[in-house]
Amino acid sequence: MAEHCRFDHAPVRILHLFSRLNCGGAEKRTLEVARHIQRQPELRQRIQIDYCVLSGQPGVLDEEARALGGRIHYLPLRQASFPRRFTALLRREGYAVVHSHVHLASGILLELARLAGVPHRIVHFRSQSDGKSHLLRGPLRWLLKRLIDHAAVRILSVSRCVMEAVWGEDWSRDERCQVIYNGIDVDGRSVIHDQEHKEKLVQSLGLPPNSRLMVHVGSYRAPKNHPRLIDIFRQVHRQESRSHLLLVGDLSQGLSQLKSRLASYRLGNVVHFLGLQKDVAHLLRAADVMIFPSSWEGLPGAVLESLAVGTPVVCSDIPPHREIAQFLPGLSCVPLSAPDEHWAKIICSLAPPTVEDREKACQAFMESPFSLDRCVASLVAIWEEGPTARRVPPSGLEEPSERWNVDTGRAA
Repeated sequence: MAEHCRFDHAPVRILHLFSRLNCGGAEKRTLEVARHIQRQPELRQRIQIDYCVLSGQPGVLDEEARALGGRIHYLPLRQASFPRRFTALLRREGYAVVHSHVHLASGILLELARLAGVPHRIVHFRSQSDGKSHLLRGPLRWLLKRLIDHAAVRILSVSRCVMEAVWGEDWSRDERCQVIYNGIDVDGRSVIHDQEHKEKLVQSLGLPPNSRLMVHVGSYRAPKNHPRLIDIFRQVHRQESRSHLLLVGDLSQGLSQLKSRLASYRLGNVVHFLGLQKDVAHLLRAADVMIFPSSWEGLPGAVLESLAVGTPVVCSDIPPHREIAQFLPGLSCVPLSAPDEHWAKIICSLAPPTVEDREKACQAFMESPFSLDRCVASLVAIWEEGPTARRVPPSGLEEPSERWNVDTGRAA
């Protein structure tokens, strides 16, 4: 009943904190949530999402964020005036929720939000590591976690393994903690029948008609392990010479290194740099397999997107990938310590998915806890609750009809 009365109230104002609105997983997933909210009139009247960019620099997703109704505040964290300007922003705009996505540095920000009187303060852990552990050893790391413990009303993560890595194995004893799996928008009515889809892509890239397409989606960052990806593909190409690798994402930071590596392996004509793509699903539907040898992750959206359209994934055997495999078929997890030849053997053994394979995979995905509807419902429930409200169900799912057992991957 209360849900239908919210049209008479002002929307809950939420401020998301990011370093920069670039094409990282956290940023893309948050904008997908915002897009989903904007498509539904009731949610649009209940929720208002804005962003604070802590680098002070514009990002490639800024325009999209504004198009979805969000305002962007550029406040450089490294400036001495930041605490004063940040607290002034929170008080002036009257944000009810501060939702921080910047790992342990969130402790400082949530403490400032607490001092500014923001009632609902959320930290959202997106990865097992922020890649800066050498800077956060000892006292500083301890202090940041203490600040989070003191200031956070909610502690969220994108997977169980992330929560365990960051907050400890006994995280479930903390009533503030909750796992909310990232959601991917899948249209179950859109069945993939276009047999010419791959042929069109192959033709547009000027490749031979019988090419076998491998794909990797991810910007050039340490956890994505691009150098190892190239080494693995070198062995793939040795075992299957008609293989081509499509690299999707912003690779500008490592472009010269990657091209040098490819030149030394004489693979320059079979590895293709496609850059940022608006319709990644379009490419994934045309690919035969995704290769994903990440060193660490949180809950990789690229892997979920690939499985949602039925493209199998050969990935590193790390906890986030194993956690996804509890719920979805199509993952082959390989130890990072395994030789490149072993990776290549597994990759080359996979048959290209058929239309029927893709239809079954799409259905399985919609029945999994990775749907966007479930993710949005869980986040909205948290944003709208009071600081002392009851805990919403674990794993970000609605109650009581669907409560998932994250150990078995089944609805209880």
